[in-house]
Amino acid sequence: MRPPLTLPAGVGDIEHVERIRAEDLLDSIFKVATELVRGERTSLMLRDDASADFVIARAVGLADSVRRKVRVREGEGIVGRVAASKRSILVRERADGPVPEHDRKYRTESFMSVPILIDDVLRGVINVADPIGGLPFEETDLSTLEVLAAHIGACLVQKEQDEALQRLAETDPLTWLFNRRHFDKRLEAEANRAMRAEHLLALLMIDVDRFKAINDRHGHRVGDQVLRSVASALKQAVRLYDVPTRYGGDEFAILLPEADTEAASRVGRRILEKLSSIALPEELAKNNEVLSLSIGIATFPRPSMDAAALVEAADTAMYRAKYAGGGLRVWEHALADGPRGTNRATTREAMQPAPYLADPSRLATAELQTNIPRGLASEWNAVVVGKEGHVLTVAMPHPNSAAVDALSKVSGFAIYPVYSNALDLEATRLRLSTVQH
Repeated sequence: MRPPLTLPAGVGDIEHVERIRAEDLLDSIFKVATELVRGERTSLMLRDDASADFVIARAVGLADSVRRKVRVREGEGIVGRVAASKRSILVRERADGPVPEHDRKYRTESFMSVPILIDDVLRGVINVADPIGGLPFEETDLSTLEVLAAHIGACLVQKEQDEALQRLAETDPLTWLFNRRHFDKRLEAEANRAMRAEHLLALLMIDVDRFKAINDRHGHRVGDQVLRSVASALKQAVRLYDVPTRYGGDEFAILLPEADTEAASRVGRRILEKLSSIALPEELAKNNEVLSLSIGIATFPRPSMDAAALVEAADTAMYRAKYAGGGLRVWEHALADGPRGTNRATTREAMQPAPYLADPSRLATAELQTNIPRGLASEWNAVVVGKEGHVLTVAMPHPNSAAVDALSKVSGFAIYPVYSNALDLEATRLRLSTVQH
């Protein structure tokens, strides 16, 4: 029989446990378990919250293919039986019990399985097989593994508490959206990822119109209800991997990884649609007041060349949307000069007044759109509505000399600009791009 084994200093010290990050300590204790009980194969199986199956979270001596495919339900196999009974199993030789079902290529017949319990609730099972040296596992080995299983349980509790505190630290308590702290961290990470992967990152900056007046007239309780309603619309409109954030006060932000202005505009329109269907606070409803938003959209790394410029560009577009009465506004090159997105003070001669086109879809055709690149058309929200000789008539949301210059240089045509509603232009562009395909 082997002599009793002792735990290394620090493993049983509660204060020590609290000082070390739970995830790192869990790795350390699992490594200690492998070394102390002298098993060639060790696996830690934890309950998968999504399916209630037990999956391998950590392992030594198991092939990756085995780790990936093993899923055990409570009551099935040895792990399942240990889980169901909440009792340890020690097998010295085949006569004591069956070998583990998921992999019969074990060098010896001796193994141990110990449940991991937290307040008598099962959270996982730790398994050790193939004792080094060929001697079967003994009761002292089982006792050591049970002590380590208790410490693993403590680590799991600490890990969950750490994760809960982290979520609280990065969540706005009123709206349960992410807060500014989380946004800033994710913005930097997503911007770096966008640069590496060479794809776009979109940002929506959102402001609640007339929010101060609502607060002043109806009080902060109604103001809080309004903010929660806007947050609800955001949650319903975003994709699973987007980052909806309460940026501060009555301002919100959404990071959209791998999204261009068209995808971001779709999310913006969904937000407005969802908000229109949410019941208003009684104080607003009885006065026939409505909630409206101003939404600015910008993308990175084109045209914004760094994360700070992306925020500034989307913010500029949002304020321009607010000045125009609310709704969506996509940041355009002509609104800014340089990467910081500051308003342009240009010496270029002001563009001459041009006609306003109420319904661009009546004149625009798929064939006409082939005269300018789709990327530029999307970037400037431009739609070709006419062609005569070497002149293209192009509808745009607002006077934009930079857009006219760019379209003329790329297409080789002279550009005659007319102006139209931005949302009508975008809808026309999207419809015609589908026809072109």
